[in-house]
Amino acid sequence: MSPSWEEEAKWIWTPDWRPEDEVGVGKFVYYRKTFELERGVHACAIRISADSRYRLWVNGVPVSRGPCKGDRFTWYYDSVEIGNLLREGVNILAVQVLRYPYLGGGNQSVWRTRLPGLYVHADIIDEKGVCTARVHSDESWICLKDESIQLSQGVYTQFLGIAETVDAARKPIGWMDACFDSAAWIHVVAYEFDIQHGGLKPWELSERPIPALYETERRFNQVSRILYSDVELELWQRLIREDSPVGIPPRTIAVVDLDAGELTTGYLALSMSRGKGTVIRLLCAECYEREPVLVPWLRDKGDRTDSVNGELYGDEDVYKVSGDGTLSPLSPEIYEPFWFRTFRYVRLVIETGEEPFDLIGFGYRETGYPLDVAASYRSSDPEEDLLWDISVRTLRRCMHETYEDCPYYEQLQYVMDTRSQILFTYSLSGDDRLARKTFYDFHSSLLPQGLTQSRYPSDEAQVIPGFSLYWIFMLHDHMMFAGDRDLIARYLPSVDAILGYFHRMRDDRGLVGRMNPRYWSFVDWADRWKESYGVPDAAKKGPSTVYCLMYAYALQQAAELAYFAGRHGLAEEYEGRAEQMRQAVRENCRSELHFGCFTDGPGSEEFSQHSQIWAILSGTSTGDEARRIMEIALTDDAFVPCSFAMSFYLFRALSMTGLYNQVYELFAPWRQMAKDNLTTWMEDTVSQRSDAHAWGSVPVYEYLAETLGVLPIAPGYGEIEIQPRIGRLHQAQGRVMTSHGPVDIHWHLEGERFHLSAKWPEQVPCVIRLPNGRRTRVETGGAFSVSVLLSN
Repeated sequence: MSPSWEEEAKWIWTPDWRPEDEVGVGKFVYYRKTFELERGVHACAIRISADSRYRLWVNGVPVSRGPCKGDRFTWYYDSVEIGNLLREGVNILAVQVLRYPYLGGGNQSVWRTRLPGLYVHADIIDEKGVCTARVHSDESWICLKDESIQLSQGVYTQFLGIAETVDAARKPIGWMDACFDSAAWIHVVAYEFDIQHGGLKPWELSERPIPALYETERRFNQVSRILYSDVELELWQRLIREDSPVGIPPRTIAVVDLDAGELTTGYLALSMSRGKGTVIRLLCAECYEREPVLVPWLRDKGDRTDSVNGELYGDEDVYKVSGDGTLSPLSPEIYEPFWFRTFRYVRLVIETGEEPFDLIGFGYRETGYPLDVAASYRSSDPEEDLLWDISVRTLRRCMHETYEDCPYYEQLQYVMDTRSQILFTYSLSGDDRLARKTFYDFHSSLLPQGLTQSRYPSDEAQVIPGFSLYWIFMLHDHMMFAGDRDLIARYLPSVDAILGYFHRMRDDRGLVGRMNPRYWSFVDWADRWKESYGVPDAAKKGPSTVYCLMYAYALQQAAELAYFAGRHGLAEEYEGRAEQMRQAVRENCRSELHFGCFTDGPGSEEFSQHSQIWAILSGTSTGDEARRIMEIALTDDAFVPCSFAMSFYLFRALSMTGLYNQVYELFAPWRQMAKDNLTTWMEDTVSQRSDAHAWGSVPVYEYLAETLGVLPIAPGYGEIEIQPRIGRLHQAQGRVMTSHGPVDIHWHLEGERFHLSAKWPEQVPCVIRLPNGRRTRVETGGAFSVSVLLSN
């Protein structure tokens, strides 16, 4: 339902918008509203939104960015308190709006409607609670279409469309200040909509459901390489350490690489003076690497810090300095790209013209979702400490207004990636706000056929059928974490729609038949499937065993969701369907020639670890048989091995079959990435494209849920299980977050004696399973200590 105040303000835009402005990548428009206040202000909550993105200043102070990513039917607004920034006398609201073309271009994860627009609603309240002024968007606002910034789609960041070329001499410098001369600006036009007969406006406003992204000032760590420069290294170091200005003579080129110390996301900020005609280029890169095999998809990477044998590759921002004579070190010229950049390294290229140029400062403001990491982990293996730190950092870098596959290249929210990221978030912070938004995002993406889109929000629809099932898995995870019955009941109809699609796809053998060839039947970025972009060979010819088994598993999880929501009849129906699917796979997708292992499709003798994993997770194979097929899959070269994307599910199958000690060896690629000086985990070993992909943060889950052994065994963490795994360690300790609070675990070995101490929210019952097989249930109290012989 639209908020009651929504009609008090108007959606506005510039009257000189032309059809050609809707072509290309995107265009900026500036808006101003000056007003006077005669007395003090107690509060002013400004509600603001735009199509497509905005940045707001109040009296020259940057206040907020947005709106949060939504879609056509859920257009978010931000509510920001600005009362402390208003004053008696003249005030100004200034807004920069970026409009992405309706027909495509720019950032693919940012929705846009058929109309561009800006919306501002601001009631100014005095100390008595009386509204003394309204500063809503209407025809009194003025605007200017920007002609100084050209956006390009880029080669490396082609999903984003954020690369800027700026001619600062054409930019209205200081336009957000009250004293700026805006005589040449024009008045806006306001839209009028007929909403009396059920017609929807282009923007159906909803309040932002997640907190604002944080912005924290950061400095670069060091200069990693100087390619060309008359300026000594020490002067560059002083620039990034303490903003000590660097002077560049006329007709000079300086090229220097700066290292942030870790891969990060942030808003770059340059401050400068003099230097009219100087051109500055900024190239952001994840790492040093050898020349790409195929730009941007296939890469050749090793030591990410090797500046001797490697090079930086990426798209450039270009800034042509105005050299405005009124600017000085006390009032410098500033350049900050509109969208945040992802980088560990930034190459700064400065080419001066006929005048000297002063670079006064260069840093960045780190940004991301405000993830409050309350969990911790340390063990007797110091290598695990490093893997933990890299995993947490990777997750942070892939959380902004949505979860993201990778912050550098796409910034798109994919279901498979996000399911794992949400689980990691629960254990690290106990925060489910971004998860709840994610559930709604994919629910909103549901297509008439019954499948969700594989990535959303996105202005270009994409379907990976199996990814719809991961959305069901993440709902089940949330049921176990939070126990929100209303949330589950709300989404059950969408769950049923997804399961209904797979049910209708069954063939006469009872298997889920071959998917629509226009869909991408992706399973994993396995090296042997790279020619088919992660699709098993068998899936091109007929039913995919993996999809059949994923469907069976989803039916089981959906049955538990339905029971939890009180829909017992539906739950029983799902259970019956799941058993039918398991039986169909047993009858049609097993190989007697290969010890009863599951093939990748009926009538096929092609094998993968994936088919065995999902046979185990779905309960199609259990007990000794499940252990046997998993052992074969791990050791037989005929089986396609998993990539990082599927590792979470591989580890679950190992846990279920008593083979979890294999995980240490399987973490070898993570240890190699750490040796290659990655500070975040890469996407896969096939393309080596992205150096930040949070499905690789699986060590977080393994250390908390397996090594420390903390898991929910009743919805809403209504009952906790603690089952530590010793493996090759002799000590581990840490904190795991639940929806009720933290669980603290410490265990260590003394010879054959195992010592455990645990503390958890005292109102929650807990089942403790010790390595010697002993089981203890503690109903209340929230604490337990024990010392036992492992042989008992």
